[in-house]
Amino acid sequence: MAVGIADIVGFEWLNPMDATSRAIVWLPTVALSMVLIHSVLGLYPGTRLGTVEEIKRLTLSSTIVGLILASRLRPISALFGNRVAFLLFAYAVVLFLAPIIRSRVRRWLAKTSWWGFPTLVCGDHAAVIGVCQWLEENRRLGLRPVGLISDSEAEELDDDTPWPTGSWQEARKMARQENAFWAVLVESEEVVHDVASTIERHLGNVPHVLVVSELTGIPDHWDRHQLDESLPGFLFEQHLSLPIQQLVKQAMDVLIATIAGLLLFPLILGLALIIKLTSRGPIFYGHKRVGLGNTRFKAWKFRTMVAGADKKIEDYLAAHPELSEEWHRDHKLKNDPRVTPVGRFMRKWSIDELPQIWNVIRGEMSIVGPRPIVENEIDKYGEHFETFCSVLPGMTGLWQVCGRNNTTFDERIQLGLYYIHHWSPWLDLYLLGKTIKTVLFTKGAY
Repeated sequence: MAVGIADIVGFEWLNPMDATSRAIVWLPTVALSMVLIHSVLGLYPGTRLGTVEEIKRLTLSSTIVGLILASRLRPISALFGNRVAFLLFAYAVVLFLAPIIRSRVRRWLAKTSWWGFPTLVCGDHAAVIGVCQWLEENRRLGLRPVGLISDSEAEELDDDTPWPTGSWQEARKMARQENAFWAVLVESEEVVHDVASTIERHLGNVPHVLVVSELTGIPDHWDRHQLDESLPGFLFEQHLSLPIQQLVKQAMDVLIATIAGLLLFPLILGLALIIKLTSRGPIFYGHKRVGLGNTRFKAWKFRTMVAGADKKIEDYLAAHPELSEEWHRDHKLKNDPRVTPVGRFMRKWSIDELPQIWNVIRGEMSIVGPRPIVENEIDKYGEHFETFCSVLPGMTGLWQVCGRNNTTFDERIQLGLYYIHHWSPWLDLYLLGKTIKTVLFTKGAY
């Protein structure tokens, strides 16, 4: 529209082209650039975005596109002045029209039943009703209430409530039924939750959880006549619960595992021959682990211990009771007599886990992820167990680059939770690089 208006006014375009050529060559490039920059700046989908913040980001995006186009101008050209005038005029039109058109389109979309992300509103007091009503009246924010989660003792929640209601124990089930991508957890001074525990236990399958409170501002207490306000709060996210992010991660896993498998095949074959020639027993060892959705699978490793090692540990601990605490704490011994000389070398350099590339290709593990859970460790994860079961375990991860066996069990859990909540492709690439460095310096390995 800005280009068309600039043409009507009479300015020259950036190149001396006819209208058809200009539309084919320039407009798609400009439009695609603006859409990409809008996406990076969070203007798509723009959930919870207030008007002032939206105008700020639109201005920044339009300015970046304008500067990119300006860099293509040739100062020595005879048409330089006209082109600068065109660019400045079109830039001003975009700044004026973009917020208006976005606002009008959003208001039209808000009248439809499919507009906005399905949202659960959770809390144990009357404010949850007010928040639901406020979100319905402010559909521009993109959060569409589809259910209420509350303690049954909340007096204002009755059968006349226009939204489905459920208890905290039904939160996960309702989130699945309603395909909830967002949840708003309403806090007050009267009812205080352990926020992190509440989210892990009841809302662990919701990708975005926003906590609003007396501190951040509960909509029920706000002036109903405020215009185009945003929804401030503390945001908890689980990026790996989102479909697009899951596809990106799966594609990265398959690509990296395939390339690594081909490059490392000679090493894998050589290690297999050495194991077979130096000790009795199978080449590979499959240990049962907990996988995605609380399933069970065998995580494959090169055998690093003598045959029948599982039975020998009980006799060894009985003869050396002073090591029982170390074993029950880490499920490992720093100086384990069952480990073969070749196995000790492979453990030191973490190459005993190379066969897990096969687990990645089969979709049972990821290249980067939380530490795989051993079945007898499940109780130690407590309320976090379901969160860990929502993602694939990884060959490497934060636990690998932050000390490996030198980290405590609680630290490993916290590192895994951080990874699940903050995943991004860049984090995976960073951790892969750190893993290589950690392995090369054999830090914390035994």
